[in-house]
Amino acid sequence: MRGAENPQPQVLRAIVGTAGHVDHGKTSLVKLLTGYDSDRLPEEKARGMSIDLAFVPCRLGSRLIGVVDVPGHQDFIRNMVAGIASVDILLLVVAADDGPMPQTREHMKIVGLLRRPQVLVALTKTDLVSPEQVDLAREEIAAFLAHVGFPDAPVLPVSNKTGEGVDAVRDTIGKLVDRLVPRTGAAEHAFRMNVVRVFSAKGHGTVVAGVPLSGTAGNDEKLELLPPGLGLTVRAVQVYRTDSQEAFAGASCAMNVRNVEPDQITRGMTIASPGIFRATTELVVALENASEGREEAPFRNRFDVRLHIGTSATMASVKLLGARSLPAGTGGFAHLELAEPLVAAAGDRFILRSPTPGMTVGGGTVLSARPQRFRRIAGHEARLAAARDAVRGEDVLASELLAGPEALLAGPEAARLTQRAGQGARQALAEAVSRGVLVELSVSEGGGEFAVPSRIDEIRDRLLKVLARHHRADPYGEGMPAPKACAALGISARGFDRLAPLLVQAGTLALRHGKLALASFRPDIPSRLLLLRAKLLALIERSGAKAPARGNLMREFGILETDMKILEKILCGDGSVLVLDGHFMHRSAYEACRQKLLELFKQGPTVEWKPFKDAIGTNRDMAVAVLDAFDAEGLTRRTPAGRVLLKGPPQ
Repeated sequence: MRGAENPQPQVLRAIVGTAGHVDHGKTSLVKLLTGYDSDRLPEEKARGMSIDLAFVPCRLGSRLIGVVDVPGHQDFIRNMVAGIASVDILLLVVAADDGPMPQTREHMKIVGLLRRPQVLVALTKTDLVSPEQVDLAREEIAAFLAHVGFPDAPVLPVSNKTGEGVDAVRDTIGKLVDRLVPRTGAAEHAFRMNVVRVFSAKGHGTVVAGVPLSGTAGNDEKLELLPPGLGLTVRAVQVYRTDSQEAFAGASCAMNVRNVEPDQITRGMTIASPGIFRATTELVVALENASEGREEAPFRNRFDVRLHIGTSATMASVKLLGARSLPAGTGGFAHLELAEPLVAAAGDRFILRSPTPGMTVGGGTVLSARPQRFRRIAGHEARLAAARDAVRGEDVLASELLAGPEALLAGPEAARLTQRAGQGARQALAEAVSRGVLVELSVSEGGGEFAVPSRIDEIRDRLLKVLARHHRADPYGEGMPAPKACAALGISARGFDRLAPLLVQAGTLALRHGKLALASFRPDIPSRLLLLRAKLLALIERSGAKAPARGNLMREFGILETDMKILEKILCGDGSVLVLDGHFMHRSAYEACRQKLLELFKQGPTVEWKPFKDAIGTNRDMAVAVLDAFDAEGLTRRTPAGRVLLKGPPQ
């Protein structure tokens, strides 16, 4: 890292980016504006043409902003996209003797697809043409700007040779900076920076440069390099070649890092706060077909493109969702499968280019960066449209919840999708719950669980099939017990009480005695067995702690073994009866035994079976069976001195 220069200026979160056709004077104008030659590579010097992008500082009085100079040649579009993705103000450079050229048009298409910056035009090489030609060039550029969606952009004549007009360009940039709207979301989110450049500095080691997309990272902070997943630590930071306490979103920086070598890092990788962002090979996106002119063509259901996102580029297969084709000039939704893993997140913008011939054909926004399968196309569009609306409002969590793979999430995953860390993530989740975007099913040290209420139908559809199989296997039961239903959904039983009411709202599911069932299902039990069940239940309830044995019940009522198995299922199915060592005890009697035991624990730290037997009024075998049941549920533990209480002193 170079020594600090001019440590006093106020550093703004603002990036100006150049665009325009090759040899229209972008690099020369940048040098006049900033005092820096952005062509740093020997090959660039030899060819007199920018090949790679370069970030340089620009003084606006007491303020400091960044300028990124991008290559204009079509062979270096990847470098151009990597630089232009972070700009707030676009400086379009057009030569007066040429006017808008092919790369001018493609650059503006890319800019329009990636973001909507403020735009100004520098009409260069005015010293080579007459005043009349300058006026004609301005008219042509104004028409071009109106066509590409920037009709109000100022057009400023300038000569890189004489310097005439350069001050006007600088002053206009300053006015546009004043009009910038702060990116609040970028400041609140966790740190993320796409790598633009990496090198080794003598005496310092590995240095990584780029423009952070979000968050801050200071000295001694631990970050991770993705996709490799390598941990690294920040040693020092410079922002626009000035020592800084931290790197922050919207300002070009260089970070001196330890624990990673330069050859382990390449452009396209990402440095981020640990555990928040992940590499992916799948994206769900809102897509725009930007083909026009001779290239105008619909997107078919499956086609291959080159995806440019951040500073990364890779081949991708595009599968349209909800449509067989997407005509030019229209938008839709798609599932992208990437040839190589890269880091992306909801809200990221991207460009699609055809591999042959190389041209920009579309772009869009990431709605979800999580792998998933779209087995059915029908029904997804409304949900994805809602995700697109959410991401337009910078609600990246809602976008992921709507466009992601599941309607039930573990707490840590929900927190990660906020793109925030720590208290910021917890606050974002609390806000999502208050807005009804999420429902908190359970709370635990591990983060609990959440459901997406707008996607309850998906959860219900999964259970309809599971319950249908369950009823076929158990035609006599009331339904599926809560733990089994939750296991089928991949959540803990703690969340059942909050999830079940949401599931039964549509009327296709029912909650019976704490169990889920199809609303149309009725246990297939003969009427004679229902009468027997009522008689047995009445006897078991009257018996209290003197629970009748299974064999005695069969003899007393003349019940066959096959019928007894069915009766046992329906007696115990709703939890009203427990089987303890072959005896049937009513739930109310079991709870009464619990209270008697707790009363005995008030008299001492241990309880033996004999005083417990006397307290509940039964025989030794039944008393021991009840105590064993309390051991099994974790209320007590057997020791040589007797039972001890595990769940705290009795109240």
